Amino acid sequence: MEPIWALGLMSGTSLDGIDAALVLTDGEHIYEIGESLYLPYDSQFQELLRTQLGRQFPDPSVAQASTQRHIEAVHKLINMTTKPLKLIGYHGQTTFHAPPITVQMGEGEMLAQATGVPVVYDFRTADCQAGGQGAPLVPVYHQALCAGQAQPLVVVNIGGVANLTYIDDNILIAGDTGPGNALINDVMMRDFGRCFDEDGLLALTGTVNQEVLARWLQHPYFAQPFPKSLDRNHFSPFIEELQGAEAVATLTALTASSIVMALKLLPQLPQKLYVCGGGAKNKTVMHWLGLHVESLLNSDMIEAQAFAFLAVRVLRGLPTSFPLTTGCHKPVCGGQIAYP
Repeated sequence: MEPIWALGLMSGTSLDGIDAALVLTDGEHIYEIGESLYLPYDSQFQELLRTQLGRQFPDPSVAQASTQRHIEAVHKLINMTTKPLKLIGYHGQTTFHAPPITVQMGEGEMLAQATGVPVVYDFRTADCQAGGQGAPLVPVYHQALCAGQAQPLVVVNIGGVANLTYIDDNILIAGDTGPGNALINDVMMRDFGRCFDEDGLLALTGTVNQEVLARWLQHPYFAQPFPKSLDRNHFSPFIEELQGAEAVATLTALTASSIVMALKLLPQLPQKLYVCGGGAKNKTVMHWLGLHVESLLNSDMIEAQAFAFLAVRVLRGLPTSFPLTTGCHKPVCGGQIAYP
């Protein structure tokens, strides 16, 4: 297949907004990274999305409102480029994740009709039906992105939940490491009326409660082998234990510490650790990782780029998940295609 321009859309569990990115790909190789944009959600819409978290059957009107914002993001990005868009990868908004059930709110058909472009959506269900966790799906993109790099290496994505990909030649191992930005963001909104801890600076004003952190890290999830995955709210009871800057500092330490613990579950320690996602901008998390880390170029758009790449793989019938990345019984090609 000749490479095509695909657009990926990602609205993560941090609930901050939509990432949209263009990639020229044949689903196996990345030929060019195109334009991208970030469409933030206003606080009122964020609160509306929060009402859907934990719901297996989200409100159809909220699903349509969410899709409408993705339509807006697509139109804005189309207006920024002259590249011929052939396909859209639409992740949707995760509202519930407890394998074998995973729910991504959004209307693929509505998006296709409004944009006039075929849309690949519902990426995770087929993996769950094949015994997988339905997450993470980005590892095969990480592998393509890091082609030619010294291995073994690890790519850590810090979104609402943090996950990693271990790459050693053709070996891919992946899973969620623990909380990412979501709990920090929840406390920032609850205690400070702010959406997130910019640059991780507020965490530096608080003191890490080492006793509480040590207890949190005893949670059995952190010792479970890969592959494994989490719902956004899996650890949400933690935020009830602490307040203010102490809570932000301790949760930030939890994100960094759980990533470091996860590295010890891998076959080898990586030669290099690449960090992407919104958490790569949190300088405190990056510093507390305490390792040789680098931020991937345009790292906050990696997941959006990945769903463009995955959409092309679905179009070609190529696998999007694998036994060592999600726990599926055999490689699975997930996703449905809606045509305008």
